[in-house]
Amino acid sequence: MTYDVGIVFAVIAGAFGLFVWGRIPVDQVALAVPVVLLLSGVVSQETAISGLSSPATVTVAAMLVLSLGLSKTGAVSIVSRWACTAPLGGPRTRLLLLCSLAALVSPFMNNTAVVVVFIPVIMEVARHVGEPPSRHLIPLSYATILGGTVSVVGTSTNLIVVGMAQERGLGELGMFSIAPLGLIYLAVGLTYLFTVGRGLLPARETPPDIARKYDVRSFITEMEVDPGSPVIDRTLESLAWGSRYGVHIVGIQRGDTSIPAPGARRVLRAGDVLMVQGDTAALLRLGDEQKLSSPERRVLPRIRMNQGEGKLVEFLVSPGCDLVDQTLEGARFQQRYDAIVLAVQRHGVIRHERLAEIRLEVGDILLVHGTATALERMLAEPGFVSLGEVERPLVSQGRALFATVILLGVVLAAGTGLASILTAALTGVAFMVFGRCISLRDIYEELDWSVVFLLAGLIPLGIAMDQTGAAAWIGDGLASSMGDLGPVAAVAVFYLVTSLLTEVMSNNASAVVLTPIAVSAAAGLGMNPYALLVAVMFGASASFMTPIGYQTNALVLGPGGYRFRDFVRVGAPLNLLLLVTASLLIPVLWPS
Repeated sequence: MTYDVGIVFAVIAGAFGLFVWGRIPVDQVALAVPVVLLLSGVVSQETAISGLSSPATVTVAAMLVLSLGLSKTGAVSIVSRWACTAPLGGPRTRLLLLCSLAALVSPFMNNTAVVVVFIPVIMEVARHVGEPPSRHLIPLSYATILGGTVSVVGTSTNLIVVGMAQERGLGELGMFSIAPLGLIYLAVGLTYLFTVGRGLLPARETPPDIARKYDVRSFITEMEVDPGSPVIDRTLESLAWGSRYGVHIVGIQRGDTSIPAPGARRVLRAGDVLMVQGDTAALLRLGDEQKLSSPERRVLPRIRMNQGEGKLVEFLVSPGCDLVDQTLEGARFQQRYDAIVLAVQRHGVIRHERLAEIRLEVGDILLVHGTATALERMLAEPGFVSLGEVERPLVSQGRALFATVILLGVVLAAGTGLASILTAALTGVAFMVFGRCISLRDIYEELDWSVVFLLAGLIPLGIAMDQTGAAAWIGDGLASSMGDLGPVAAVAVFYLVTSLLTEVMSNNASAVVLTPIAVSAAAGLGMNPYALLVAVMFGASASFMTPIGYQTNALVLGPGGYRFRDFVRVGAPLNLLLLVTASLLIPVLWPS
């Protein structure tokens, strides 16, 4: 083993370790990879920055813009609203049709965006038919993942594999060249989900009262502002009790006047009775230091937090939210929205204490208390998905139709060979921008740049594996060990390894590392290289056993009230079923 090969393996091991550790964002780790390779002398400057100009990176970015354009114009929302009210049959039939609809959209737009749009619809359908959301949301996530395998542009992973294959001199796959396998894959998955899989889904009833669900009442007490209190004539913003004590004011009783969900600029007066949310120790310290006492009589014997102007709503933090990786205190949440966060649910665990210090992640659910105006202000910003009953803004059907026509044009041009996928996608972006379906500011602020930078950082690693001989070293070893097993076994090995890596780290990272190895192994085995490359594509999308392997799973984890083991119970049989399906069909569809 040479010095260069040793460095490449060390970088791969280090990056994989950090991906699994999860404390550092994957895109941040990825950007460090070409820097380490450059400083160690393994790659040139040109190779280190090649990921930024790679056709795979540019195509993925363009498709993300097209997907964002559809979301911004409300094209998918219009379809989802129709699906929620149309006479589609019984509960199981309606869910099957909704999941099928989401799956049919996923080959042409980012499946994370599809799930974000469909989550409120599915939850409303679940409430309408009297079933818990846990019976509905895993099928939605899995259906969009399966739908993404129908076209080359269905997932960023597909585009990465195709782009890296072209850079290695292999022919381009057409947009729907993987559709025969993808449609079978989708049919097998949906059949499982609505037969055996449905019996494995948990049925977790949630309390009808959202305050009871989060146990908010037990964390609220009443405190009266004494005449000598230092808080008199000061605003809630200037007091900063959220950061100082970890408590929040959710209501004020001033004489006969009730002030629900007071804003950050509300001034306190002597005699005000405050409804204060926080843990016992913090409340005791607050009362002692700020001269607040228990009122002589309880003016609010029953806390009605979801009546009148003050409302409780759950908001899901989705990709594109600018609060991701920020704390509530650092983002000045209360000042920004005139609303407060009473609890944060992450991976099924509800937290009430020290909320101001929590760094938000995609998939977190915030229990927000505020006026209808404040909640509508939150809903108008990208990245917040209401799981409650906040009225959504109307969309322009004209622009939604125009955005849909643009996407269909891109699909038609690329699917018929009239233009390459990259050319068609870039042309579609230009039409989206100049047609005012999306603005450049929207792209700057709301595009999921983490995917772009992940590719920009990891594609040079794939090139380094080729240039140093690391990919050939691993590929030759695999070819010699699998020489007598045949193409079915080779496809099964690559599919299985990719799917297992995808469960614990980025699916894009798995594809970048395994693609050059697949090309080398195929050469050693005398196989059609696309047989192993398609195995990597489909294996990278087979993330069904954990909620962390694929972003759509992370998004439904909280709203569905799922636990980690739910994904293992439902996803493991599906993974095995699809492994067998792919292993038997790929060698037939891409023969040697």
